[in-house]
Amino acid sequence: MIFRGYDATRYSDVAEASGVPVASLQHHFPTLEVLRREALRNKVRAELTSLAEQVALISDPWERVYHLIVTSVSLDPARRRGGWVLWLEYWRAAAHDPELAEDSWEVNALWLSLISECVADGVESGQFDLDGTPQQAAVELHGLLDGLGIHLAVEHDPEAAAEVISLLERAARRLLGRRDVT
Repeated sequence: MIFRGYDATRYSDVAEASGVPVASLQHHFPTLEVLRREALRNKVRAELTSLAEQVALISDPWERVYHLIVTSVSLDPARRRGGWVLWLEYWRAAAHDPELAEDSWEVNALWLSLISECVADGVESGQFDLDGTPQQAAVELHGLLDGLGIHLAVEHDPEAAAEVISLLERAARRLLGRRDVT
């Protein structure tokens, strides 16, 4: 679905990828529009849930933020490109689909909450010294992630991901007023 494109995805594509017969898909998703919407919705939410579960296992606030950066960008070329294409398709579809648009606001709030919790923990532990609120820092960091990462959906040099991670790490250190705590 991702590399064919949202609008070009067919029941047979999903059947092939999932192993579910076309007839079953059509029973549960009576139109391609519904199938595509639910596929996008479920995929982005599963990705976000997985990331939140990973972050919850990390106790150090800076390491949590750094994990968000590295995982969001990804050093794995196929996962990186597929992930950014997925989000591009999701946002593009949400711009034209009121149900998906509503979902995108919820997903965005979940993303910001995840980042904000990491930042608030860093402030509480004395590792971060913000010039705003954790929520404001989360919005800025989220914007940096999207702004620097989005071009990775297009074929790119292998070094581009490491460069983006390095830029994001530097920007996050400045944004968060990162202090080393001993």
